Amino acid sequence: MTETRRLQLHLGKCIEDLDKLHNVPDLKSKRAHLLCKTAQKLFEKAEQERDRGDEENSYVYYMKYLRVVAFLSKDKEYMKDKTYYNNMLGTKNPNKAIDAAEMLKNSLIDRYAKEQKAKRLHDIKENELVKQIIDENRKKAIEAIPVHEQPQPVGLPGPDEVTIKSEQLYSILKSGKLKVMILDARPGKDYLESHINYPACISIPEECISPGQSANVLEQNLPSASRAVWSERAAMELIVMLDWSSTAVIPGKTLHLLKTILLKWDIKVQYARQPLALLGGYEDWLLKYPAFTTNHLAVPPSQNSMLDDMLGEIEYPSWSDVVPPSPPAQQAPAPQRAAKPGEPVVDRTSKMAAVQLYEERARNMQLILEEQQRIADTSLTLEMQRIEAEQDWEKVREQREAAQREDLRAMYQLRQQEISSLLMQLENKQFDMEQENQRLREQLEEYQRREREEAERLAESIARAAEQSASDADAQAAMARQEASCAALRELSARRAHIAEVRAARQHLDRRRELLETERKRKLTEARTRRKPQDDDGDTFMEPPEDTVEVPGINRSQSSPNIPKQVSDEEEEETPAPAFDRSTKPHKMAPSSEMQQRDFQPVWGNVGRGLTGLKNLGNTCYMNSIIQCLNNTAILVTYFCNGQYLEHVNRSHSTRGAIAEELAAVVRALWSGQYRFIATKDLRNEVGKHQRAFRGGEQQDSHEFLTILMDWLHLDLQFAIKPPQKNVCVQEGLPAAERAWHEYTRCKESLVLRLFYGQIRSTVRCVRCAERSATYDSFSNLSLELPAAAARCTLQDCLNLYLKDETIPGWNCPKCKEKRDAVKKLDISRLPPVLVIHFKRFYVDPKEYMSNTYRKKQTYIDFPLEELDMSQFSLHCPGNPMYNLYAVSNHYGSMEGGHYTAYCKSSVYGKWYKYDDHVVTEIPASEVKSSAAYILFYTSCARS
Repeated sequence: MTETRRLQLHLGKCIEDLDKLHNVPDLKSKRAHLLCKTAQKLFEKAEQERDRGDEENSYVYYMKYLRVVAFLSKDKEYMKDKTYYNNMLGTKNPNKAIDAAEMLKNSLIDRYAKEQKAKRLHDIKENELVKQIIDENRKKAIEAIPVHEQPQPVGLPGPDEVTIKSEQLYSILKSGKLKVMILDARPGKDYLESHINYPACISIPEECISPGQSANVLEQNLPSASRAVWSERAAMELIVMLDWSSTAVIPGKTLHLLKTILLKWDIKVQYARQPLALLGGYEDWLLKYPAFTTNHLAVPPSQNSMLDDMLGEIEYPSWSDVVPPSPPAQQAPAPQRAAKPGEPVVDRTSKMAAVQLYEERARNMQLILEEQQRIADTSLTLEMQRIEAEQDWEKVREQREAAQREDLRAMYQLRQQEISSLLMQLENKQFDMEQENQRLREQLEEYQRREREEAERLAESIARAAEQSASDADAQAAMARQEASCAALRELSARRAHIAEVRAARQHLDRRRELLETERKRKLTEARTRRKPQDDDGDTFMEPPEDTVEVPGINRSQSSPNIPKQVSDEEEEETPAPAFDRSTKPHKMAPSSEMQQRDFQPVWGNVGRGLTGLKNLGNTCYMNSIIQCLNNTAILVTYFCNGQYLEHVNRSHSTRGAIAEELAAVVRALWSGQYRFIATKDLRNEVGKHQRAFRGGEQQDSHEFLTILMDWLHLDLQFAIKPPQKNVCVQEGLPAAERAWHEYTRCKESLVLRLFYGQIRSTVRCVRCAERSATYDSFSNLSLELPAAAARCTLQDCLNLYLKDETIPGWNCPKCKEKRDAVKKLDISRLPPVLVIHFKRFYVDPKEYMSNTYRKKQTYIDFPLEELDMSQFSLHCPGNPMYNLYAVSNHYGSMEGGHYTAYCKSSVYGKWYKYDDHVVTEIPASEVKSSAAYILFYTSCARS
């Protein structure tokens, strides 16, 4: 058949769509003679459609014909007179139909693939068109600023740089080809003393800049001489900020606050490029270009500007209050007495020793206050980012409602999901900051208590020193200790003052964000009254908890801690597939689902291998999080990508190997490196066939999904192992744990079992006679309780609690022959190569037990990223007890609204990445630990 005679495809998008159409109903009710006539008509129709060029209809009719023939071959009347019925069918027609169906199937698979490729190219062009429309709309929404294209002078920093060198700035100012504004953020008195000799260099006094300030408020506080130039900032092509000596724009510092005011809170101005900081500050400029300043003799300000009245609650005695008058000259000095046991000994050697002593004691307090200052600055930055994200969310919502085209609405909805996820993660980071700050505050209070006690002892020591000897050396040493301690406390007090100032700014932003949130909810309520409920295509965490109950059909988005286990659906009885005698034809392998054309709905783009995201199909973030964690399990990825799993697919299980095959297809797509993100519709549909809880659009628990998925994969990929000779004798010599493990894994081995499954020993001991009974169970993950009422804990605390002895009453002691109190003890008797640890964050609120209300524990758990030593928590297990973390499944939010993400360490690039549905970004290792950690994935160091 030539290419020109083939009709256009019209019945389906893949060969699987056609396979759904060739079922022939009511075969059981027809007699053999009538079945033969039906088969003849189907064969003739298939031939006609083939001649007409309709490959799809022809394939369907051939398959219907073969299905009727297969059913007829088992009919009792046919078995009695095969020759007669074969002549009715035509002796050559069945084989001819098989050949034709196979040829048509191959042709259709190729045509469907070409059509999908053409559709992808069309989608790419459509996406480019959508992007172009969005860019045009954005340009229309923002007031155009005329930019005069001029040749850039030599030395202008690149668009991604945040600092500019003194040499570059000097070259730009000398050329005079750019409009430059210099914002001097030093204290006002320093600017008056000396500044860059340039007309557009103005003073933005450091004392006028505060967190959360808008550009309008800042302008009102500027010196009158600066306001005229400041008002021209929109026309400037380059803005340079400087302080005395900064080499970077550090969050919380003056330059960062000023830059934030310009870029985030100056809504009337659109800058040509982001402001740059002068590298090395005014000090570097003064050193290199003194002639280009108003006063080249200026020196950096003194650093000893601390206030003497900021000494906290610690009071130190004055030396003049305790030193008695000098004794008469003729009086002999009092003899030096030895210190009594327990009495403080004063170091009288030198002033330097006294200074060193109190500097050492103040160092710990200083480190704590430095950390508190960092947390306060970071928390303020996070709050500003939350306000900005909420404003962006509101803008995108309005754009989505105004959009007419469906593809534009879908794109805006995707952006809403990104912003909503960001808001939850920012809120979680702020919670962690507050918990860490509370811990530091408690440590600081403890140090202050010790310092007060030390101050009292110091006063006694000074008094005793005065009584024993009034020499100048003793007095100088005591005074030196007092001065050193006071100086350290002044510095600490200054840090406290800065922290208090940042906290006040944070509280101001909190109030502002609450007002924005109230206004946003009001607009959402008004909007819902004007429109019908929309599709729930995405996590319901996009709506606030109190709003979701108002919208019919939208369920809460949370990870339920104990979703009821539902019985798998019974397989629908299907008509058996046609079976033919292929003895005269070459042997062919039975078709596998690997030949299917899966609809990943990919968004194309070159990314790193393993760095492809997963589209949210409607509250499927719980599934996406677990898939990405498994996708970064190196051995499992290799197993799926090299096709080795195909040798182990088990068709006898209820899922018939389909779960493993669909997951393998997803893993291969994620590691192709050619998609920005894909959709897992086929995997989700296959999972939903076997578990009702995963069918709909409700959010589910990622831990439950992982546990069920592990069991499915184990059953789908089982392979038989021939037991060794004299197996019984060999097992008799093994320890009890090994015998139990061999019994459990007998004839049901799989790579999943070898990687993820371990063994727990449960020992019950009678408290009366010490009789013991041990049982062994397997596990694919350890589910750990969290310490009660603990804001912070460690992984070691959770493991100790899990393995802690438990008293059980009424145990039937086999030795005492009656019920006794007993002690139950769990021990890990076999560690898996991949150790999965789950934290039980969800619990039933005892106050609302009857209503089955769940709450979430926001406990911060400190867990190691490397070298987790499990030897202290396990028996003498085979293998390496040291583990490294490689993946974390996170849950943000509460029971009323939540969202899942994954943090994974790439085995290819050695870096940590955040997988937030379709968005994949690199993160520093310092961000991996958080109170959102829900499931940890560790791999044995021998396998890292």
